[in-house]
Amino acid sequence: MQEQERRWEMGRKTISMVTESFASKGSIFQPMLSSKCIGCENFSVCIGALRPLVSYRVVSTRNHYNVCPALAERMQVVEVEELPFQVILEAQVAIPGASVRYTRPSCGEDIKKQYPLECNPVYLEEGEKINVIKRVAKVGENLYLCEVEATAPPSPRLWILAKHFLAQRKTP
Repeated sequence: MQEQERRWEMGRKTISMVTESFASKGSIFQPMLSSKCIGCENFSVCIGALRPLVSYRVVSTRNHYNVCPALAERMQVVEVEELPFQVILEAQVAIPGASVRYTRPSCGEDIKKQYPLECNPVYLEEGEKINVIKRVAKVGENLYLCEVEATAPPSPRLWILAKHFLAQRKTP
């Protein structure tokens, strides 16, 4: 556990806003998107700087607040760090300690059903640089489920992909 906590302290940090219930050092959350978020004037300093469906830990809080138009709640400005997330990688790049550009793997239908998000992550774009932390499991002939961390801020357009993904998941 100590090694994992140390690893989290090395994650990519950014400024964001969270509801007051999550605004305490050590709180872990996943940013959520409402229908009003993308057009909001605060989007880029709120969840626009975060990856959809990825967890974050509050590192510190700031004494500044805004009211969220979507939630009608007070939001506190916080410094957060991105926690590692999982993707499926081809064996030749699934090497702990490697820094690689992400390439979407060729997942078979059975693997896509079991790992829909990890095969086609809406939180990571083709060509983004990632650090491979560890192999979690072998999931196919030449494929591994890996824990990784991104090295650069995400593109805000990932939220549009996430919105479509979540909408499809809700539809039977």
